[in-house]
Amino acid sequence: MALTKVRDAGMPEGAVLQVVSATKTDKFTHSSTTFTTVTGLTVDITPSSTASKILVMINVQGSQDVNANDGFVAIYRDSTPIGVGDTDGDRTRNSFLLQSSAAGWVESGSMTTLDAPNTISQITYSVKVSAKNSGTIFINRSEDNSNATSGAGSPASSITVMEIAG
Repeated sequence: MALTKVRDAGMPEGAVLQVVSATKTDKFTHSSTTFTTVTGLTVDITPSSTASKILVMINVQGSQDVNANDGFVAIYRDSTPIGVGDTDGDRTRNSFLLQSSAAGWVESGSMTTLDAPNTISQITYSVKVSAKNSGTIFINRSEDNSNATSGAGSPASSITVMEIAG
């Protein structure tokens, strides 16, 4: 569910103008080293000024199979990764990685970044994932997805963006 706060005229610099959020409660899997958007972890926002900043906050619950080793997670503004590390050789640029120690475990990862999109056009912010070594990354579930009280449970992931007056 998305919540939007309409900007009030004359808001001071640093004021929160809009908040848009999405929470993903269902499961998602991806078996490729190519980044793909996690369905349900995208939000659209239209800044009211080119001076506005967008505070992006994500929290992702997930795991990977033994072939993947790591599951890379990255924040994107439209088709541009943001809040990721610098290019460094063959290393995959990402916001963080998910790495569980057992098939029944789920790890939580989070990232907050301040973006300066310099536009008043609609922007889509999304969470994208990529498996390492052509394995599989799992969102909102463990690798074994055990249906037992001793399993990893049924977690949720989220993305929230806030327009901040510039």
